Formats: sequence, C-alpha cells, structure tokens
Amino acid sequence: MVKQIVTIIILAICVAANGQVSQGGQPMPESFSIDAVQLHVARPAMASQMALAGKATSQPLRFADPIYTNFTPQNSGTWETDVNGYNVWRLAVKSEGAKSLNLIFDKFYLSDNDKLFVYNPQRTHVLGAFTKENNKQSKIFAIAPVAGDEIIVELQTKQSIDYNHEIVLSEVNHDFLGVHGYLKRQSDFGDSGKCNIDASSESICSDEVRRAVCKIITDGKYLCSGTMVNSTDQTGNPMFLTAGHCVTNNSGTLFDYTAQTIIFFFNYESYSSDPVVNGTDAQTVSGAELLAYVENMDFALLQMTEAPQESYRPYLAGWTRDETITNPVFSVHHPWGDVKKIAISKDAPVNATYNAQSYGGVSFLENIHWQVAQWERGVTEGGSSGSGLFTEDQLLIGNLSGGSAYCGNPVDDYYVRFNQAWSNNAEKAKSLSSWLSPDDDALNKLDGRELSDYKRITHLNEAKKASVVYDNDFNGSWSGHNDRNDLAFASSFYDVESAKIGGVYIVPGKAEFSAQTINVKIWDNDNGAPGDVLWSEDNIPISSLSKNRETLINLSQPLEVTNAFFAGVELTYAANVDTFSVYMSDISAEEGDNRAFIKQTDGDWVEFNNVHPSGNKSTYWIDVLASDAVFVGIGDIPTSVSENYVKIVNNPIKTGEISFKTNLRLLESVEVFSVNGSKLQHINMSAITEGSFSVRNLPPGLYLLRFSAKNESVVKRVVINR
Repeated sequence: MVKQIVTIIILAICVAANGQVSQGGQPMPESFSIDAVQLHVARPAMASQMALAGKATSQPLRFADPIYTNFTPQNSGTWETDVNGYNVWRLAVKSEGAKSLNLIFDKFYLSDNDKLFVYNPQRTHVLGAFTKENNKQSKIFAIAPVAGDEIIVELQTKQSIDYNHEIVLSEVNHDFLGVHGYLKRQSDFGDSGKCNIDASSESICSDEVRRAVCKIITDGKYLCSGTMVNSTDQTGNPMFLTAGHCVTNNSGTLFDYTAQTIIFFFNYESYSSDPVVNGTDAQTVSGAELLAYVENMDFALLQMTEAPQESYRPYLAGWTRDETITNPVFSVHHPWGDVKKIAISKDAPVNATYNAQSYGGVSFLENIHWQVAQWERGVTEGGSSGSGLFTEDQLLIGNLSGGSAYCGNPVDDYYVRFNQAWSNNAEKAKSLSSWLSPDDDALNKLDGRELSDYKRITHLNEAKKASVVYDNDFNGSWSGHNDRNDLAFASSFYDVESAKIGGVYIVPGKAEFSAQTINVKIWDNDNGAPGDVLWSEDNIPISSLSKNRETLINLSQPLEVTNAFFAGVELTYAANVDTFSVYMSDISAEEGDNRAFIKQTDGDWVEFNNVHPSGNKSTYWIDVLASDAVFVGIGDIPTSVSENYVKIVNNPIKTGEISFKTNLRLLESVEVFSVNGSKLQHINMSAITEGSFSVRNLPPGLYLLRFSAKNESVVKRVVINR
C-alpha cells in the first residue's frame, strides 16, 4: 500500500550561499516589488515517481524535496526603512512547479517587537505574526506549507539594519505531490483512496479522540500521523505518540533535529459529509522534544515544545495496557495528508509478529505488534504511519508501524502494542511508563483529559446538511452577493446566557477570486435582532477564502458576552457579481426558533423565514468557539455544547414518554430541569443510542433535558402537552 514511501537522497542546488502558534497581524504594504530568488530542486520528477511507486515499504510518506540554503537578513533580500516605525526585510524565493513550499530555519530567534510573516505573493495565505513568543531553546523553527511555488518571508523589526539578526533560512522544501489543503479537489480533499471514511461521520469514534489526533510533517518532507496521550502528570504536558520511523532519517539515525522540525496540525478534518467540507489547517504547533524511542519497536514519544492554544481544543487520549482485546477497534489517521479518516475492524486485534525492518535495517522484535487482520470499513495508507489504534471505550492501545492494507486489499496492518512499549525496555529513554506514569508503572489504564474549555457551537441540522439557497426572482443567493443587495447575514445564538467567544467559523459555499472583501462580526442582541457591533475583523479578502473549506477567524482576546448575540458576515459590493456566499442549513424540522437574519439594503434586519417563500426556519453555517457557555433556562447548571446530537423523536410530548436517538457514546444519564433550573428527574442510562423514559409525573409545560455521556453533554428543550 502507500503507507510508507521509498526515500531517495536528492542533490539540491544551493542558492545565494551554499510553533507555529501565531500572534496575528498582517505584513506591511510594499512600496516596491521584489524579485524572487529562483531555486532549483534536482530530479523532482524522479522523486515523484519513486514516491508513487513505493507502496509496500517501511517509511513515512515523502511529499517534498529539500533545497538547502543559507539566507539571512545580512546576506539576502531587500530592506525598506522606517515603515510605520519598523525596518522591513523581505526575501522572496521561488521553486518553479512546486505545489507548496515550507521552510525550516536553523536559527530563529526574534528580538522584542520583532514580527515575522510568511505569505504568498497574492497575500491570500499569510502565516504569522511569529514573535519572540515562538523562540525556542534550540533556535530551530519550522513553518507550515504555503500553497504555490513562490513564498515571501517578511521581518518587521525596530532594530537597525546593521543589527545581527539571528535568522538563518536553511531549507526550502518543494512539494511535488500537492498535499496542501488549498489545492485539494472540492469533492475529495486529498489523494487518499476512495474507500477512506471521514472520521467525523462514524459514531464509534468520539469527538475527543478525533481532537487528540494530529497530522504531522517532519523535516519538511514527510507526512505521518499520531496521537496526543495523557499522563499522570497533572500539568497536562502535550505528549504525542507516533511511529519511530517518523522521527528518523533514511539511514535509521535518530536526530533531535528532526523532532524540532515537526509541525503538528490540529483539527484538520471534514466536519460535514453533505456537503464535504475541508477543515481548517491553520491550527499548528512547531517543534518537539524527543522523550522515548526504540528502533526495533518502532515507537516514539514526543513532547511539544509549546502548548497548543486553547482554541485548538486539544485532548489527551486515554490508554490501556490490556494484554487481550475482545471488542472491535478503530484507527484515526491522515492518509496522504488528507483530512482525518477512520478505519474500523469489527474483529479484535491479535498479538503478532510484524516481519519488517526499521529504517536502519533492524528487524522488529517478535510479538510486540497487534495485527488487524481485516478492516471492515476504511483502510490506512501513506501518511497514516504512527496513527493510534483505539478500543470501543476510546482508549489507545497501539500506534501504526506498517502493513499491507490499501483500498481493494483491506488486510494485515500492524500496530506497536502499547503494553509492550510500556516497559519492555528498562531504560527511561526507552519506555512509555517512565513518562506517562513515572510514580506507578503498574498502572493499567488512564482516562483521557481535556486541555481546553472551548466548545464549537453550531446550529446545523442534526444530519449536518447544508446548501446554498438560490431564488428564481433574483440573481445570487440568500446568503451572499445578490440583486437584493443584502448587506449582511447573521446567525442568532439566542439561547446563550453567557460565554467567552474565542473564534468564529465561516463555511463558504462560494468564494470566487475577487477584489471584494467581507467583514466578520459579532453583534449584541437588540430585541431579537442584531444590534451594536461587539467585535469585527474587517477587510478579509474573498480571494483568501475557498469554497467548501471552513475558515476560523480567531479573536485576539476572548469576547465576554452576557446575553444572546449574533455572528455573521458583512459584504461589500465593489462589483455587481455573485462571488461569495456562506452555507445555510434548513432547521425547519428542529425545535427552537429561526436563527438566520438578513440585513437588507435599507439597513433593517429581517428573519429569513419571514422573507423566504417557504417560510422555513434556517441558520447560516457560522459557528463560534466558546468557553464557559451557559444557556438560557439552565441557570448555573454547568453544561457544554456538543458536536454530537440528541434527537427528540416525539416532541411535543403527548404520551408521557420521551423517545430519543443519539450518537453520544457511553450515555450515562438524562436529567430533567424546569426552566428556572430546578432538577426534577434523574434517569440512569446504559450507553444506549436510542430509547425512552417516562415523564408522566410532570405537568404540561416547557422543560430542559440534559443528556450526559462520559465527557460531554447535550441540552434539549421539550414541551409536554397532554
């Protein structure tokens, strides 16, 4: 299969001389154009052919070739002085034919007030600002791929031009496979096989486990997968388990340098399958420290050198050291760097020997692997290396070492057993126990842990379906540019009593190249309609957005709201063309009120269901990231918004029995509250996905139900009407 790709040594032409967590902001305007340094990669076609041919080897997926450089502000690029109080250094590099470019700095150490950006010439893809907050002890820093074959590095500094800036760009990596999300097909965002399944579409995998899984790029050239893992250390250190061969070079030599170059991608997944929507790939962390590694067991435990932001919603997966597994298992991974996929085996894995070798030609130890004899749904491929194997209880039991599976041949994958990597080796640097449970190496199981209070609040209908709604009476859509000249579109969060808003997601159904811009806004509530602007991110180029790809706009500081609010987009009409729209979701069959509001050309806000001929309730696909969310009618009862769902089958309730369906895993209880927050009933549940319970003792009226699983809850409103 294409799980690992043959590596060949590429001779690059050296030109000119021989965490990615960003702080926001924008590059400076250019007063003059700069010429790009032309780079050349040796034999890229051969590298591509070798990559595509290496379908059954024991190495990570190679997607890029290196071009080694020695660019510094002292020997390359151009300077512009005194621009808004800064001196600005820019370096443009181009490698013709590259699908994307990514960078590695062997020396990266910024001074106070320094800001560094990396972007494409059109400025539609901007990374940064990186500041002194991104400085690392090693001074090594890797920056994620930017689409296209030309990239600009910009340093804004208050130091003089003659200052000895500690910046050395040592490597530009030329992507020959086109794995970057900006280049994915609209209907299939990666090159992974057609039999792969989006992880978000399968209820066997919890939202928490998905958030523990990351795509990683190592050395700027290789793609793998892995899982954040929990430890008994209550500090919540961001530890990460992947395959050993993902952190070694082609001779089998282990380098701390490789760990320092790793870029971790969080939440790169398709949140909806109808339509298929590409997840954000902007949530990244750069750099790690290698904690434990064993070549002949093919595992590596890392610790990220900077903590992922809370808005990434990171989760540390739980694990078990059970010697025997009796239930179905699943693996969550990024085949070919694609959005998060899942492979499911209805049969339990068995202890086995994987007859393969490491990079350095070392045979793997006997009986240290789980064998998945056959996948019932989905497979693994190149880029899946290092991904976790999980039980139905959402506990990690191993990481992918290799195997034979691919679409059409879903058999024989091998995962390093967590229980073998635990303490098979006595040396601290060769055991998981020393890092995950240093005070109790006999610990058999540990549950997962949240590292963030943020939840994604969405109002898509429960099937997660969305569309762009057009009308025969005018050109354009009901959620973007149109002949009605509608000015803005907002979704109501009328049921929020208070929250801290950290970000806004918008999901375009259309975003064509255009000079036009949009503003993303949050409004307060003015008698049930958008009122004053509480926050705004203005002049976002439509050309920086993509159809069927969600965009997350982070707030520089969380916005505290103490009432209902609205989030949405405001349009400009520089040209009378249909260039932009956001998706909508029909919620006419859902409980609750219409959420979609339109600001008409006269400045008045109207509800969608009052102006659309159907009269249907709707919502725009505009979600928010929120922490400490409290919802109307629940008072001080702690609750959260879940990405999973509960469907009340027979609302309003006329029989005295409430029937429901849910994809919450391990459902533990249902609580019934009055609208003033008083708890009236508590019903124990036993991990069922559909059922019913009696409320015959309650009088007619409005009630709130809280369905609680192990790690999350969903609140629903019902009306009892006899």
